Amino acid sequence: MAKLTEEIKSFIAEHEAFIATASADGMPNIGAKGSTQVLDDEHIVFYELTGGRTWENLQVNPRVAIAVADRSTIKGYRLTGKAELVTEGELYDGAKKMAEMLKIPVPPKAAVKIKIDEIYDLGAGGRKIE
Repeated sequence: MAKLTEEIKSFIAEHEAFIATASADGMPNIGAKGSTQVLDDEHIVFYELTGGRTWENLQVNPRVAIAVADRSTIKGYRLTGKAELVTEGELYDGAKKMAEMLKIPVPPKAAVKIKIDEIYDLGAGGRKIE
């Protein structure tokens, strides 16, 4: 079971995260998600506010990959896991607050909670972190 270290948590907090999903027939999609944040040692969450391609893909395929990188230091991480779509409760309330702050006129689709299965060090040639 993959665990987010304090170093990885800090890195995620300081850099843009890109979330990769795929449709039911395998068509890939990737998008920057500025709301991405560490939830705990095993979970990351982001808010799906508008219901675009990422949302469509998550409806049929919950597998995701997350890339966070810093070109200037040639450092980064790739995390893989499975998404859970949360549409009520504390996590979803966070999505609603962000939507209000950004003046998005429709309710957010979900808070997307990702259980991290694997972590790879992109600065070490993609080596898997145990």
